[in-house]
Amino acid sequence: FSGDDSPLTRWSSEFDQAQEELTALALPANEWLPMLFAFAMILMVWSLLAAALIWISHRVRMRFGLTEELPQHPRALDMLRFALRKLGPWLIALVITVYMSYALPSSLGKSLAMVLAYALVVGTCFSAICVIAFSLLDGPHRHRALYILRHQAFRPLWLIGSFAAFGEALSDPQLVNSLGSHLAHTAATVANVLAALSTGRFILRFRRPIAHLIRNQPLSRRLTRRALNDTLSILGTFWYVPALVLVAISLFATFISAGDTSTALRQSLICTVLLVLCMVINGLVRRHALKPQRGIRRYAVYSERLKNFFYTIVHLMVWLAFIELGLRVWGMSLIRFTEGDGHEVSVKLFSLAGTLLFAWLIWILSDTAVHHALTRSRKGLANARAQTMMPLIRNVLFIAIFIIALIVALANMGMNVTPLLAGAGVIGLAIGFGAQSLVADLITGLFIIIEDSLAIDDYVDVGGHLGTVEGLTIRTVRLRDIDGIVHTIPFSEIKSIKNYSREFGYAIFRVAVPASMDIDNAIKLMREVAQKMRTDPLQRRNIWSPLEFQGVESFESGNAILRARFKTAPIKQWEVSRAFNLSLKRHMDEAGLDLATPRMSIQVITAGGGPQNEGPV
Repeated sequence: FSGDDSPLTRWSSEFDQAQEELTALALPANEWLPMLFAFAMILMVWSLLAAALIWISHRVRMRFGLTEELPQHPRALDMLRFALRKLGPWLIALVITVYMSYALPSSLGKSLAMVLAYALVVGTCFSAICVIAFSLLDGPHRHRALYILRHQAFRPLWLIGSFAAFGEALSDPQLVNSLGSHLAHTAATVANVLAALSTGRFILRFRRPIAHLIRNQPLSRRLTRRALNDTLSILGTFWYVPALVLVAISLFATFISAGDTSTALRQSLICTVLLVLCMVINGLVRRHALKPQRGIRRYAVYSERLKNFFYTIVHLMVWLAFIELGLRVWGMSLIRFTEGDGHEVSVKLFSLAGTLLFAWLIWILSDTAVHHALTRSRKGLANARAQTMMPLIRNVLFIAIFIIALIVALANMGMNVTPLLAGAGVIGLAIGFGAQSLVADLITGLFIIIEDSLAIDDYVDVGGHLGTVEGLTIRTVRLRDIDGIVHTIPFSEIKSIKNYSREFGYAIFRVAVPASMDIDNAIKLMREVAQKMRTDPLQRRNIWSPLEFQGVESFESGNAILRARFKTAPIKQWEVSRAFNLSLKRHMDEAGLDLATPRMSIQVITAGGGPQNEGPV
């Protein structure tokens, strides 16, 4: 970009010479007036003829009921009528104008008017052909996209074709001799640049309708040609990227070559082909990555995330290959840069990239391990502790890995990290001494939740506090007892945990058998009550086993105490116990027995030392 052969120098020289040729065209007024008259006369005649023909065409359409635009499903005759309707008046008017122009003397104004008319007619022809080509893509789910292109794309395409045709027409030898080579070349370059900018605007404006035309294939093709359908889907999503790149490269090539775009255009086309190839390869890699994973279910989470990491590396390698090949097309190379003056810089950059990738891999493995450890227990309650501790653990891990990776990266870049490490150590010691209780709560709570000793909605007894766990923070557990009182207990104060919500529970019964009732009959009655409860619609889902008798536990007030139990669902043992006691009480009342009557034996000793009377009172 510097020197005598730089683009700026060549463009400056080109503009200076074009200005000199434009100054040389400055003629006296008596010579300019005939030139302007010829220019205006030709354009006026051509415009009036075209307007008259368009009016006649409109009257004919109104007379025979013909539509101005293409129908939804155009036939060949409809396309021919559309082309004649759009192009016919202007082309016929141009032919008549050319024939009439022979009556005028040759002049620069006449040539410029004919070139302008020719460019506008070519633009009309180009836009009509493009709209017809779009109409040929009619199919399922494409009607709205085609409607937009038919009704809104004609004028932008007309501008593109007109600018391109005007730039091409300025290379006519006769016109070059009249204007001057540098002035004609500059004007043609400006027209080509305007055509490229109009193309870029058209791509951005109509990228979605054209993407719909590319993506939306017939059902039979989607079912039988999945690979082709996936490729077209990717191409439809990103089609505008290579198109815009081609426009940008053509503009850049026009600037670099000072208007001589023959070599630059070929290089830009090669780069566009490479870009399309790169996008197709990445699309195929992405399609392969979306295939279902087969393997051991235990390691499915690890394999899935490692697979994503691997495919990300593949995507980066494909893009690096595209950049290298694209630079080689333009005579440059990343490899030569790394082997030459940029060796030291490239080594540092590769070291930085390797550090970041390795840190990313460590983060994936650590994060997956934490997620697996916190969610591998009971499916119904695993999310509780995962939602509680996973954000904290993930943040701690991420910060630790990020800090270590940052220090290693700075060291590889040649920076002295010793002061940074010393400062971090001092800050860590200060925090450690100032927050000992907080650290104790944090570490204790971390181990409690990792070991799955309690979770949200568990009914627990921690240090004399009995209630349902409502919330867990990084240092406390919040309980609500049966009276509705909320207790907040730091983790460091929890010495033991009694959890009533794990796997199952036992409903324990201690029944005092009346003295007037045979113990075997009492056992039989309890079995009947238990069997009735197991068939009860409200209780049978809470009772997981038959009634298990554990024998006579003790004697109280002369009554035998029978001990029995049910295996129940978690936290349902108290509900089952209350229901069993209620049912047993009703059966005892029906039998005329009173469980609540205390029994006491009294013995009276007479003066002679023998018992006088003995019996229950």
